[in-house]
Amino acid sequence: MPVLMRVTLTHVDVQVVPFGSGEQDDRWDLFSGPDLYYEVYDPDGACLHTSAVVDDVGPRDLPVTLDAEVVLQEAGWHVLRLLDADLIEDEVVGCVDFAPDRILDGRSASTPARAVRLSDGDLTLQLQLEWTDDQS
Repeated sequence: MPVLMRVTLTHVDVQVVPFGSGEQDDRWDLFSGPDLYYEVYDPDGACLHTSAVVDDVGPRDLPVTLDAEVVLQEAGWHVLRLLDADLIEDEVVGCVDFAPDRILDGRSASTPARAVRLSDGDLTLQLQLEWTDDQS
């Protein structure tokens, strides 16, 4: 039976979020900071996971950790969208693309967890990925 690689996204750290001009008092929302959450999409565009929302994030709150236990089963480019939850329509803060099979760079699947830092303009995220052998 072939051994397949299993990749798990264990958490996402929001390191930098665009808060306007960079002033400490700038706000994303009208009366508060952004209510951040993320969605992960597979290479075919299907949503694999939506995280819980962290409310009223301000510059002094960063980094913010958004937990997950998302298994990424397909090779290829995945998309992680960071969003601001709003009453009428959620706003996209930024998107990053990542390919877990390319990040591993030929290393053994028993490689320990690895933090991967990704940016999109003024947005910086750090993804914690774990690779294991899948015996199924």
